[in-house]
Amino acid sequence: MNKHLLWAIVAICAIGGTLGIAPLLNSSQTTDTSSFTFDMSYQSVSSKQTPTRVASYGQVEQGSFFLQEDPSADFVMSPLLDTAVDIKVTGLIARAKVTQTFTNPTDQWLNGTYVFPLPENAAVDQLTMHIGERVIKATIEPKQKAKKMFQQAKLAGKKASLLQQSRPNLFTNEVANIGPNETIKVTIEYQQLVHFEQDKFTLRFPTTITERYLPLKPLPEQHIELNDSGWAVSQPSYSQTNNNQQPESAKEEITAPKHKVALNISLNPGFKLQQISSDVHPITQSEHAKNQYLVRLTESMIANQDFVLTLQAAPSSAPSAAHFSEVTEHGHYGLIMLMPPTQDMANNTLPREVIFVIDTSGSMAGGSMEQAKQALQLAINDLSENDSFNIVQFDSSATKMSLMPLMATVNNKQMAARYIEQLEADGGTEMLAALKLALATPSADLSKLRQVIFITDGAVGNELQLFDFIDKNLKQSRLFTVGIGAAPNSYFMTEAALMGKGTYTYVNSLQTVQNKMQQLFSKLNSPVLANLKINLPQSADIYPRNLPDLYQGEPLLISYFSDEPLTELQATGELNTHFWQQPLKLTSSAAQSGLATLWARRKIAQLERDKNLGRLAEGAEQLNENIDQLILSIAIQHHIVSSMTSLVAIDVTPTAKQKSLESKVHNLRPKGQLSGNLPQTATPAKLQMLFAILLLSFALCIKLLRKQR
Repeated sequence: MNKHLLWAIVAICAIGGTLGIAPLLNSSQTTDTSSFTFDMSYQSVSSKQTPTRVASYGQVEQGSFFLQEDPSADFVMSPLLDTAVDIKVTGLIARAKVTQTFTNPTDQWLNGTYVFPLPENAAVDQLTMHIGERVIKATIEPKQKAKKMFQQAKLAGKKASLLQQSRPNLFTNEVANIGPNETIKVTIEYQQLVHFEQDKFTLRFPTTITERYLPLKPLPEQHIELNDSGWAVSQPSYSQTNNNQQPESAKEEITAPKHKVALNISLNPGFKLQQISSDVHPITQSEHAKNQYLVRLTESMIANQDFVLTLQAAPSSAPSAAHFSEVTEHGHYGLIMLMPPTQDMANNTLPREVIFVIDTSGSMAGGSMEQAKQALQLAINDLSENDSFNIVQFDSSATKMSLMPLMATVNNKQMAARYIEQLEADGGTEMLAALKLALATPSADLSKLRQVIFITDGAVGNELQLFDFIDKNLKQSRLFTVGIGAAPNSYFMTEAALMGKGTYTYVNSLQTVQNKMQQLFSKLNSPVLANLKINLPQSADIYPRNLPDLYQGEPLLISYFSDEPLTELQATGELNTHFWQQPLKLTSSAAQSGLATLWARRKIAQLERDKNLGRLAEGAEQLNENIDQLILSIAIQHHIVSSMTSLVAIDVTPTAKQKSLESKVHNLRPKGQLSGNLPQTATPAKLQMLFAILLLSFALCIKLLRKQR
């Protein structure tokens, strides 16, 4: 070999090593960043421990404070010592207290920011800050005013806490002026509606967040709100926080404890439970009174996977209807549950055209992709010979398995199995392209019930653009979302299914895929109760406003406000194209606190939907302004955090002796989500970079050969 060519190749290899070609060639290999060990309890670890130093945010995958005293120095990491969760379930309402302990192990005054998830239907209404023996209760304020109050307190050296809603299921808690070796406790309270279906209650507590992907060229009218928490930003910003390639010396320094969660749940559903279970986290349970139960984690929960508790009603006490009420100075609030009819489904199944959409983007890499492929294969196998189907897979682009839907024959199912087997996770999350193939394509057979089953982790930041497309292109299709992985974007999943008149199913482990998907298929084969309407004898403000289709085992849940108590209602709809009606007397009800807050949260959610869909319409500015004022009024009246309000707690006594430094708190990466130099939700930049380097190398070699000749 010519010596000039040889030296060129050696130089290219050296450059490749500097640029990180080796890890690009095998993206499945990641640097071993020593796992943390953590003894989690309600008692905090001593804050006198030696601070741990790390070279990068990406080196740590847990909720922690980060402080960088000098731009050229390593980060000082202070563990979020504990998160204690206490939840009380009464009827269909869950009331939760989340206590987070922040400790500053440095000799500097510190400001901290903690970004954390809550259920998408949570109504956050209380914040309390504990500083030693002092307890400071937060007040609800308009968002800008609360931010100004917090900033003034921070500059004045006062301890303060500010709780803001970044998204309906993502909140930010800023804590100001934590002194050297000082600990501050912040307690957040919220309530939510417990999900009920097929005689089962489901309670979910999220612990971490999948990073959100945004298209490289988002439409200017999306109005996506970017924030400094690291979410819903473009790929270059992610790459700085996901860099896991660290020197060996840095790896050896990681000895800090791992963030875990302690969780206690008190259950008082009002009737006997047959079974209490958790698919992923081991629990202990006891019945301390008639139909009242206590549930605890057997061991501390690592904060990298959502906790899900399932409650099975005893067959003899499974409810078919319920009415709960609350009277306040403003009027009468209530919650109504009504079950659809139960029928023999043997002769009532309808032929279907089913479009399966599967997310193969980078954020699905690892366990999520295996769950998704298994779920999709189960779905194909469940189709009857009268059904037709197609598969849409998407990452940086979207493609269909077949130009037209295929009949569910044995041969076509086998072909689909081979197609599913070769699917791999990589690239971006261009969900709009997939929705266009699934919804915008006309139905091949109008006599069939068209169902779109969307299997994804929902790791996107352009939800508004997607909601607008679904709203305009759904037509006669029904959209069902299946959330995959440790921490799917439940807000997107729930809203998309609601707009699509379908339902959201959460699959949290490989062990639960078959059970959860079989439940979904059984439901989809049941007759649909469509075009629902609620008739009331007097005026009332009810939510949801647009009632969904119902399948067997799914209840209709309505929150209402009325000046006078309601006495009856009548539900009507179409069952297999036949008229159906169900009257319900409301003269009897059980007293239930929190219904006013629940109604306010659901009303605000509907107002946000109206605003989001109106944002893309011409001349919507005045409409949005009016909606914002209405959201502000409702949130202030009911003391809840919203897009227009925040909770702020301020200590009256200045304590900081010097200017506090800024820090961040990051969440643990969801379980099963792979890590690497670039974000898994990004475009295939690794592959593109490798191609570019190889082409450059090839061109250089050609040039040297020509010179030699």
